[in-house]
Amino acid sequence: MADKGDMSLWWSEHPDLDAVARRGRVEFEADTAAAEHDTEVLRLRRRSLIDVCFEWMSRGDRVTVAVADRQFEGHLLAAVNDLLVVQTTAHRVAVNVDAVSYVRSDRRADLAGTTGDRAVSSFRAGLGRHEVEQTPVHLVGQTPAVDVVGIIVASTDDHVLLRDPRGIEWALAHTEIACAIDDVGPR
Repeated sequence: MADKGDMSLWWSEHPDLDAVARRGRVEFEADTAAAEHDTEVLRLRRRSLIDVCFEWMSRGDRVTVAVADRQFEGHLLAAVNDLLVVQTTAHRVAVNVDAVSYVRSDRRADLAGTTGDRAVSSFRAGLGRHEVEQTPVHLVGQTPAVDVVGIIVASTDDHVLLRDPRGIEWALAHTEIACAIDDVGPR
């Protein structure tokens, strides 16, 4: 019998154990890889659209957001609750997530990532910010019937009251508004 201190002799007396150990390692590595894959698939399945956008924003991806009949290309400044904020080359666009057709990551880590702007936590709050600041805003609806520029006079629980440049007042349901485009450049 081999000395317990000399594993090479003991092992040489049982060559089939080496093959068993190799098969065991291969099976263990395969099971580990399968478990890691299943975990990643479950993680991907549990994410909401906001979660996906938050990840892309954190990474600094260049994205395209499709809403109503428009596409906005740029970087996400916020991805929270029902709000996406996209900075394009010309505008800052607040998007109602409920109206989004798709969001696409066009280029990974195009810029430094960010944890996002938390000054506004919902699409409705973003509309309210325009009311308070009295800044012109371009509201685009989920249908072509709504495409108007003006000043928000009042932002309520279910609608905004907007006055266009001709002085005409519009009452627009929150559910109809797909996005709000700032008429000013980056802040």
